[in-house]
Amino acid sequence: MSLNSGWVTVNVLPFEAELRAGMRRLCATPDDVDDLVQEVYCRLLRSASVEHIATPRAFAMQVAKNIMLDRFRRDCALRIDMLASLDDLDVPEASPSTERVAMARSELRWVLRLIDRLPRRCRQVYRARRIQGLSQLETAACLGLSENVVEKEMMRGSRLLAEMSCDPAACA
Repeated sequence: MSLNSGWVTVNVLPFEAELRAGMRRLCATPDDVDDLVQEVYCRLLRSASVEHIATPRAFAMQVAKNIMLDRFRRDCALRIDMLASLDDLDVPEASPSTERVAMARSELRWVLRLIDRLPRRCRQVYRARRIQGLSQLETAACLGLSENVVEKEMMRGSRLLAEMSCDPAACA
């Protein structure tokens, strides 16, 4: 057993669900997610020393991001949506300031108000996909829609939200 196994168990294992959630958008199958998480653990266990790491959660996410970048480079087939999802794995090292928290909450309320203004089906699809984090297939099954309709409603919702965010009346 590695000298780091106790540290990994205490400091990284509690964040495995969050790590897996971030990886689901980047991996094609659940087995790929399992493989990636396993590789993160292997790299952490093989590390010479981990005791100096101040933010284990952020470090584990960065290790996962680095593994995915290595895979992208190796495969030479980079999907733009996967590249954008890599940014989701960034975890700030320090707690946000009170001002930043207040601004983020205000921004969230504004975005939720915009989402509430979407047409009913569009709003349901957008909430399921973006807020609840369901896949396109899960959203279709949950709402009794085809995947094609889910995809079209997401595009429609994104377009309407972009239009509303540029409209000064929508900011009220």
